[in-house]
Amino acid sequence: MNSFGQIQLMGTHNCIRRESALHSEVEVLRWAMESMLRHSSWHSFGTDCKELIAMIKEPHTWPSFATELERIETL
Repeated sequence: MNSFGQIQLMGTHNCIRRESALHSEVEVLRWAMESMLRHSSWHSFGTDCKELIAMIKEPHTWPSFATELERIETL
């Protein structure tokens, strides 16, 4: 959504095949965050992936995703 509360949709990104569906979810979130940072100063992200939400809330319990989560946290 933009600063006026209007929904903004962006195009898709053709990602390389990942190890699992969860890896793909993490990669798409990272890509969306990077893209939005280039186009807007106000950001809100949503997902229906329970594992991704848990991963962001408690990243230390997902050591195999440490690098990806660090990149997301940096953004």
